[in-house]
Amino acid sequence: MANEELFTNRAENYQKSRPGYAEGVIGLLLGEILKPDGRIADIGSGTGLFAKPLIEHGFSVYCVEPNAKMREQAVREFAGNPHFISIAAVAEATTLEEHSMDIVAAASALHWFEMENFQRECKRILKPEGIFFAVINCRNYTDPFTLRQHKLCQRLCPDFTSLSHGLEKTIPRLEILLGKAYQSQRFDFPLTYTKEAFIQRSLSSSYAPEPDSPEEREYIKALRQLMEEFFPHTNRITLPNQSAAFWGRPI
Repeated sequence: MANEELFTNRAENYQKSRPGYAEGVIGLLLGEILKPDGRIADIGSGTGLFAKPLIEHGFSVYCVEPNAKMREQAVREFAGNPHFISIAAVAEATTLEEHSMDIVAAASALHWFEMENFQRECKRILKPEGIFFAVINCRNYTDPFTLRQHKLCQRLCPDFTSLSHGLEKTIPRLEILLGKAYQSQRFDFPLTYTKEAFIQRSLSSSYAPEPDSPEEREYIKALRQLMEEFFPHTNRITLPNQSAAFWGRPI
């Protein structure tokens, strides 16, 4: 399945359950990186989780997303907001004007891009002094629940590699795009869910079993049992997590 189609059957769960990012990430952008009148391209924008706080601060965000179902969720979220510009395109061919963007961003998305072509496209659409910015959430593998969840996913999700697979694939891609001189900062961002929302979050992952399959039902059952073991007598769970931000000028 092409990358742009992976989330077609998961868009609703994605919109309902995916967390955003730590407030410090947006504070970093607003305080140190983004000009007051800056233009932002959010590449692989999904349902608009990263774009939302920037739009709320009055910035124009060009949300480039190839998946129609994900775009539809964002269009409903930002209906009528002039700062939200939806673009149906892939990361490697955004259709944006040459040297038009102050920031090109990828939020939990860089690991899906074909890097040689994206690097070329990123340099094409960025202004000469423009910045590439990436952010991704990172689960804490010293956490006992996270370790058990990892083993559960290994057993029940054939395409699973790691709960940190996005970060693990992002780091080498950053070096391709930015060299070794990029900057980074991490912000604590514990993830709190109701148990039902955690199920939805888990089902929104690219490696989750296919919707409405026997494998998905087994996966849901195992997740419920795991939550009951670690979080009995409560409907809410909190998991240690950080939002990791990376930025620099493409080489």
